[in-house]
Amino acid sequence: MEILQLLIREVKNSDATLSIVPIVGMGGVGKTALAQWLYNDAKVNSCFEKKAWVCVSDVFDVLDITKTILQSITRSSDDDKDLNKLQVKLMDNLAGKKFLVVLDDIWNEKYEKWTALLKPFEVGAKGSKIIITTRNRNVAFITRASPYHLRELSFDNCISLLAFHALGVTNFESHPAFEIIGKKIAKRCEGLPLAAKMFGGVLRTKSNLDEWEDTLNNKIWDLPTAKNNEVLPILKLSYVHLPSYLKRCFAYCAVFPKDYEIERDELVLLWIAEGFLDGQKANENILKLGWKHFDELVSRSFLQQSSIDASKFSMHDLLNDLAKSILGGTCFSSGGSQVASNEHDVSSLEKTRYASFIPSWFVTSKFLKPYKGMKALRSLILVRDGSSGGSFFISNKVLHDLLTNLKYLRVFSLCHCCIVEVPNCVGDLKHLRYLNFSYTDIKRLPESIGALCKLQALILRGCQKLSKLPQDITKLVSLQFLDIRDTKSLKEMPLGIGKLENLIILSKFVVGLEKGLQLKELKNLPHLEGELFISELQKVEKVIDAVDANLLRKLGLTNLSLHWGEHLGDLHNHECEAQVLDSLRPHTNLENLAISNYRGAVFPSWLDCTSYYKIVSLCLWDCPNVMSLSMIGQLPSLKELSLKGLHSIRMIGSEFYGGTRPFPSLTTLKFEEMLAWKDWSPYVGRPKEEVSFSCLKHLVVRGCPSLVGTLPCQLDRLIKLEIHSCPHLNNSTNDVCLPSLHELFFEDCNKEILKGLINLTSLTILTIKNLAELVCFTHGFMSHLSKLYELHIGGCNQLKYFCPQFASFVAGETEIELPCNLENMELSNCTSLEKLPSKMYTLSYLSIRWCPKLIRPTISSYDPNSNNLMSQLQSSCIGKCDSLTFCPSTKGRLATLKNFDIQSCEGVESLEEITIESLKNMTISNCENLRSLPQFLPRLSHLTQLIISNCCQIEDFPSLPLTLSSLTLRKCPNIKSLTSITNCPKLRDLPEDGLPPSLLSLFIQRCENLEDRCSKHTGDYWPLIQEIPCIVID
Repeated sequence: MEILQLLIREVKNSDATLSIVPIVGMGGVGKTALAQWLYNDAKVNSCFEKKAWVCVSDVFDVLDITKTILQSITRSSDDDKDLNKLQVKLMDNLAGKKFLVVLDDIWNEKYEKWTALLKPFEVGAKGSKIIITTRNRNVAFITRASPYHLRELSFDNCISLLAFHALGVTNFESHPAFEIIGKKIAKRCEGLPLAAKMFGGVLRTKSNLDEWEDTLNNKIWDLPTAKNNEVLPILKLSYVHLPSYLKRCFAYCAVFPKDYEIERDELVLLWIAEGFLDGQKANENILKLGWKHFDELVSRSFLQQSSIDASKFSMHDLLNDLAKSILGGTCFSSGGSQVASNEHDVSSLEKTRYASFIPSWFVTSKFLKPYKGMKALRSLILVRDGSSGGSFFISNKVLHDLLTNLKYLRVFSLCHCCIVEVPNCVGDLKHLRYLNFSYTDIKRLPESIGALCKLQALILRGCQKLSKLPQDITKLVSLQFLDIRDTKSLKEMPLGIGKLENLIILSKFVVGLEKGLQLKELKNLPHLEGELFISELQKVEKVIDAVDANLLRKLGLTNLSLHWGEHLGDLHNHECEAQVLDSLRPHTNLENLAISNYRGAVFPSWLDCTSYYKIVSLCLWDCPNVMSLSMIGQLPSLKELSLKGLHSIRMIGSEFYGGTRPFPSLTTLKFEEMLAWKDWSPYVGRPKEEVSFSCLKHLVVRGCPSLVGTLPCQLDRLIKLEIHSCPHLNNSTNDVCLPSLHELFFEDCNKEILKGLINLTSLTILTIKNLAELVCFTHGFMSHLSKLYELHIGGCNQLKYFCPQFASFVAGETEIELPCNLENMELSNCTSLEKLPSKMYTLSYLSIRWCPKLIRPTISSYDPNSNNLMSQLQSSCIGKCDSLTFCPSTKGRLATLKNFDIQSCEGVESLEEITIESLKNMTISNCENLRSLPQFLPRLSHLTQLIISNCCQIEDFPSLPLTLSSLTLRKCPNIKSLTSITNCPKLRDLPEDGLPPSLLSLFIQRCENLEDRCSKHTGDYWPLIQEIPCIVID
């Protein structure tokens, strides 16, 4: 596709640090789908180090968008509400990195908001991209970037898409009777993919021409089309043709904000609570019935799978508009600031049946005031907005006052909230069917929960502090779904949990010693299905209890985890444990099995039974007494196998493979902490027989100190290989062919591990840590890494040079170049490394830390072409290189460097000869012998951020460039003259010419002499700083 090639070409060849790619087109034309395809494309992924996706929609909140991007980049939550701090954190994480950010569905036309959002993105590496999708051309205009106009489908492509969704084929050749009418219908779609998919979803249930004709001639086409809703008639038509049992299910989704993503089971449980599903009438399990309805909505394109999280689904924003139009005044949705500005009359509120609220950080009673007037409200869902991420706060009183006004609630969901207790009044909601407190801080539920006789679903997932369930929960005779996954503090079940005979989902069962807490309580729960985690199995005293649990008859169980408690000493009876495990045989419908902390000597006999043909994942962890693994290789559907802490396993061989064609489906294999494992015998098959591990993509061998020999020889599809702490494993005797390998990781291994690795033509990332006695790489090894993009080397104390030829480099002779596509190189803790290769043509990022013998990053002066030997370098981090100095030969050679960070380099006394006019960000810290800052500092016309920390010898401060927007001085006790400025007690003067007009923030802390002069209104420096937006003096 043209835009894909354009994107990749610009990423690799562009001189710009950041460029914007606006995708513009009408609603339903496929802008988000195109952005998702680009975001997930393997070639695109190989170009970027960091990625983030944000659904923006109507509200363009710079703080929320920044927070979401930061959380996506760091993969951790951040509840900071200070935009400046968030942007600084984001800059730290993006500095020198090539990133891709997608901002989906933007409507903002305010230039100042756009520029405010872009501030942190200027520090990235060359080729970084922001893709935006929008229907509004003015949005593209404010980005000052050339838009990519996404056109409608050609007529032929529209016919093909319609035929695929209607008939499962790409044309009408096999259905000639439908071709003419099909083309007429395709014309109605006007080239819009969403319209073709929705129309196809309607037609797939129509089996004759008359029904197709009726659909084409429906009067709904004559309805006027609202502005910006180009496909609304088609969407209405698609809704009209939904079966009645799906219409309510679809319309209910209006309660969620646009772009909200929800898991399948969560939505199905909400439908059940609202009474949309009638399992008895359909003579079917109600949960499975809900899954069928859900899958049908997906197949008709009313719901679509998330491109970021495959377990979640969302609705196109035009379909969200349609659902809201169907429910009309019975649906209400708002968030924080919106409520105060929208007054609703009492009569309209009384009609509301379904409502959601998007909370801000702190939810007070004024925000919830409209909801108190919804006397007939059936569903209230407090939704964590995807763009704001973190938790929110609400007081117990505000929550109490809200619930006491909503007597007819069937659904109440309060997730990701920092509450520690639930008001007792929740027990007064007699009509409640669904109650969700997932990911809150609650420790206990009130006993009043026992009064909710109609409650069907209680969801407490991720309540890490929940230590006990109320005893009266056993009175909830209607309860079908109890989700207590990820509740690590929950150590016991309520007495008599077996009384809840209607339970379908019980995600966790904690075995107790007392009657009513024992494993046999599961006997009375015949309908259990889905996931079941049984813990504290060491407390099972009688094998008959395991027999009575009767897992074999629970046909719906697909995920089973069996866990014995830790550190219990004499309580472990190894023989009893083996009998218990053997008695816990599940039904053959099982798909995922995990056994952990089991102390028996053998795994159960049923595990090697090939009748478990559905198992796709098997985890056997911390079973130290098991001595053999038999027949696992014959599980036909097994895709993921994880073996960890099996300390008595000494050999893996023929019994592991179990017969011919072992592991035909396995994609991920992990061996970890197997202390006695010594021999991995290869599979020996018949001539021309398919090799073992024919589908293996990811192999991990970690913490196996006794393992000797080599890896399997032929791993043609392996993409990622990780070897950790296997000092005796080597490949010196056999060649290991890895033609598809992309990522290779070695840590705490012998240098011989590198020998025999051949055909690494696809390798892009190589990480080597703590390889004993590695002095250099062989020329053959390095020269064939033609696609290598990242190189990480750490803890190789004997490493002196990269290739044998580099030894002559010390004498100034010709050297071998690094791999031709290498862009990122990180070196750390290489204590013998003295010099780097000078020919680092392609590097854009270079990090060197804890290399005490490194003299300088050399750029040879005798080479006539040496002026551009680091012409691509964008970012450099150098730390704890005590011998490092900088010399005149480096002057002018780093013309593209934008980010420079030097830390703890005692040998650096001056930076005068490094004139890097392209710098945007510079950090200098813990350089104890650095006597002065470079005098060229004012000439750095692009510098925006400067940080100086722990440089005790610096006394004078040069003038500052006008472009500087952030200056931090920290622990520079001898500086006398000069914006955080902390721990500088002698400092009393700011620059004579004042501070840069672009400065946004100034922090002064523990600088007694300067604080008085900068005091508000009274200090003589106040007129110089009063226009800075953020000033903090402490």
